Amino acid sequence: MSRGKYAFLAALLGLLPMLLPLSVDASVPILASVAMHFKTSTAATQFSLSAVVLGIALGQLVYGPMSDRLGRKPVILIGIGGYMVCAVACANAPSIEALISLRFFQGFFACSGVIVARAVIRDLFDREAGARLFALMMGIHGIMPAIAPALSGWIEETFGWQAVFWAMAGFAFLTAAAVFFGLAETHPKSNRLSINTSTVISNYKRVMRGRSFLKYAICGAFMYGALMAYFAGAPVGLIQYLELSPIQVGIAMAVPMVSYIGAQLVVARITHRLGVDGLIRIGSIMAAASGGAILLFVMIDYVTVHSLIGPIILILISLAFIIPGTTAGAMSPFAEIAGAASSLLGFIQFLLAAAATVVIGLLNDATPLTMAAMICACTFLALFTYYIFVRPIHSRDRSHG
Repeated sequence: MSRGKYAFLAALLGLLPMLLPLSVDASVPILASVAMHFKTSTAATQFSLSAVVLGIALGQLVYGPMSDRLGRKPVILIGIGGYMVCAVACANAPSIEALISLRFFQGFFACSGVIVARAVIRDLFDREAGARLFALMMGIHGIMPAIAPALSGWIEETFGWQAVFWAMAGFAFLTAAAVFFGLAETHPKSNRLSINTSTVISNYKRVMRGRSFLKYAICGAFMYGALMAYFAGAPVGLIQYLELSPIQVGIAMAVPMVSYIGAQLVVARITHRLGVDGLIRIGSIMAAASGGAILLFVMIDYVTVHSLIGPIILILISLAFIIPGTTAGAMSPFAEIAGAASSLLGFIQFLLAAAATVVIGLLNDATPLTMAAMICACTFLALFTYYIFVRPIHSRDRSHG
C-alpha cells in the first residue's frame, strides 16, 4: 500500500470511531442544563450517559457478525443512519425517561464505526502493523474528544442543549457521505460467513476459548472503566463542586484529549520498537500512578481544576499505550472472524465502562470522591491484570521462541 493510500485509509478509519466520543464527550457539559430542563437531578441525567455506554456495549455483539456476513461497508452505513435518526429524536425528547431510552439506541448505533474499523484493520494487516495503524487511527479520532466538550459547551450556551444533538446528526451525515464515497470493501464475499445464530455463538465461543483473548480484553476494559468514570464524574467535580460553566468544563476536558492525540501519534511511531508487551507495561504503570494521585488529592481535600485534570492527562496518555496493545493482542489470532473478535472485545470493554458510570450515578454525593475512587480502582486493576495475566503470555512466547 502506497504512503498516500495508507494516510487516506488512516484518516477515514479515524473518522469512523468519532461517533463514540461525540456521543459521550459532547454530552458531559450539557448534563446540568438537561437536568434543569427536565426538572430532575444531575445524578438522574448521568444515567443517560450510562445508557449510551450500555448501548455501545450491546451493539458490539451485533455489528461484528453482521460485517462478517454482509461486508464492512454496508454495516457501517446502517449504523450511521440509525445514529443520525436517534440524534434528531434526542433533540426532541419529551422527558428524561425518553431521552435515556433514545440515548441507549444512539450508543447502540454509534459503535458500528469503531467495530468495523477494527475488522478492516485486521482484514489488511498483521498484529504489529495493525497495532501501529490502530494507534494512528485513534490519534486521528482523538481530534473529536479534544474539541467536542468545548464545542458542545459553546453550542449549549449559544443555542441550547438540543442544538448539540442536531450537531451530532449533522456530523453523522458527513461521516456517512465520506464512507459511501471513500471506503472500499475489505471483506470479500468468498470469506463471508453465515449469520445464523449457531454460527455466531460458535464464533464467540471460539474467541472466548482463545488462551489470551480474555486476558488482553479485561486489561483494556479496566482502562475504559477508568475513562468512563471520569466522564460520568466530571459534571459533579467540575460543574457541581467547582462551579465551572459549560464552556469552562469543555475547555478543561479538552486538555487531556489533546494530550491523548499527541500520545497516540507517538505510540504509532514507537510500536515496532516497544512491541505489544512494552506498550501495555508502560501504560499500565503510568495509569496506576495517576489513579492513585487523583484519589490522594481528593482525600486530602486538594480539589482544583489542576489536581483533577492533571492526573487525567496522564491516564489518557496511558490509555494511548494500553488500548492499541490490548486490541492487537486480543484480535491477532482471529483473522477470519475478525468482526466477531472485535465485537466481543468491545462488548467486554464497554460493559465494564457502563458499570462504572452506573456506580458513579448511584453513589453521587456531589463531590469528586466517587469518581476518584473508581478511577483509582480501575487503573490498579489494569496494572494487576497486566502483571498477573498478560505479561506471562509474552514470557511463554519468548521461551518457546
